[in-house]
Amino acid sequence: MDLSTALQLEEPLEEAVRSPDAAVLIDLAGCDFIDSTGIALIVRAWQRVDAGAGNGGKGGLVLCCQNEQVRRVLEVTGLEHSLRVFETREEAAAALRG
Repeated sequence: MDLSTALQLEEPLEEAVRSPDAAVLIDLAGCDFIDSTGIALIVRAWQRVDAGAGNGGKGGLVLCCQNEQVRRVLEVTGLEHSLRVFETREEAAAALRG
């Protein structure tokens, strides 16, 4: 996910986080690379969902990531410690359900 591909995700992601009780799962299974543009997109979505939750919303944002290189970038940026990141889509979906 870089400048050219992150823009394709931006609009659908913005729509998904619009609700104060948004439950968003970002599946990075097909992602082999992520740069600062992709990280910024995830952070903006997380901030919007987190702001809704702070206002009484029941939403959340989770990531599903199996690629070691992408996971390393999430770790280096601190996102792996701030966001809930799971190996599988099933684990991530279960976390959203509570």
